Amino acid sequence: MRILVLAPRFPYPLDKGDRLTVFNLVRHFSRLHDVALVTFLEPGQDPADRRHLDDAAARIDTVPLPRWRSYVRAVLGMLRGRPLQVGYYSSSQMRRTVARVIEEFRPDIVYSHTIRMAEYLAGDPRPKVLAMQISMRLNYGRLARFHRSAVRRLVYRVEAWWAGKYEPKIARRFDRCLLISEHDVAALGTPRPANVFINPHGVDSRFFSSTGAGAERDGHLVFTGNMAYPPNADAVAWFVEEILPLVRREVPDARLTVVGADPLPSVLALAADGIIEVTGRVSDLRPYLDGARVAIDPLRVGAGLQNKILEGMSMGLPMVVTSVANEGIGAQPGRDLLVADTPEEFAAAVVTLLHDEAMRTTIGAHARTFIVEKWSWEKHFDDLEREMCSLVAGAGGMTAG
Repeated sequence: MRILVLAPRFPYPLDKGDRLTVFNLVRHFSRLHDVALVTFLEPGQDPADRRHLDDAAARIDTVPLPRWRSYVRAVLGMLRGRPLQVGYYSSSQMRRTVARVIEEFRPDIVYSHTIRMAEYLAGDPRPKVLAMQISMRLNYGRLARFHRSAVRRLVYRVEAWWAGKYEPKIARRFDRCLLISEHDVAALGTPRPANVFINPHGVDSRFFSSTGAGAERDGHLVFTGNMAYPPNADAVAWFVEEILPLVRREVPDARLTVVGADPLPSVLALAADGIIEVTGRVSDLRPYLDGARVAIDPLRVGAGLQNKILEGMSMGLPMVVTSVANEGIGAQPGRDLLVADTPEEFAAAVVTLLHDEAMRTTIGAHARTFIVEKWSWEKHFDDLEREMCSLVAGAGGMTAG
């Protein structure tokens, strides 16, 4: 097949879930198919980053995304009934680039990663896949509940409302609409769209495998994730303010390391407490995961799938997470990880794991097995490939040459 992939962000560095997914998707499909990638370059993005995919993609076309112009387009788009994020990524230059690549590359099937790029492909006559990934209505609705800023809560509430109206409409214009979990599907409303296909992403379990090189420290907890992402910042703040003090009553030497790129000022400020370390961007997460006794994901806000859980479990690390964090993964509470939703329950689960070495070992082993058996990139991409081949065959087969 000849596959055209549209993405809102160039898929490198691998510091965000959408980048991680597109990067692995291009590499996986390029083994047997010709893949063209069209994507925006954000301000500050190094154009040389394309070298990480030059050996995989048949062609890569990029379009600059000026930030000030995108903000204007976001507001104008909202006035026309579109979510802010759809307007933000609206670009006449991107539209021309997509049209040129389609004419020159002649794809058999086109793939839009998230609703942010959907309108560039929605009118194309070829088989079309919309990787919606998560319901933005669900995601921003949760953000509107928990964000500390009243202004941000209002913006998120408005975005959730517009996304709730927009997502079912744009989904119907594609042959397949990919979502990560049934929770995200339910947020699209009823009746359930007939073209929905559950297709989560995965983790490289060969890479995220414990080396035993880390020096595990007593009471050491770790949280990983992109720290410019508001749900992650909210999770850490909630843990530090309401859960960590309860943990330290039972485990006085408990410490937290927050690992992830671009920490917000509110996250950096947490490091003023000597028991909390905020690393910022690191070249390799594995030494930090190997050096912890317990990993946490106290997520209150979000939708879809948490890469941090896949990575931690793949390393055989016992984890304590919220039910929101686990809803896209479906790990079995009490066997593969521990699930808790109140500060008291979360703290008790962390303390139990810190005190019980046998339990840590057992849950860590179950976690690793769960990931290896169910959450490889290959499994989910193979499912997607079968869907794509079926669509192309139904449309008359592949383009010659």
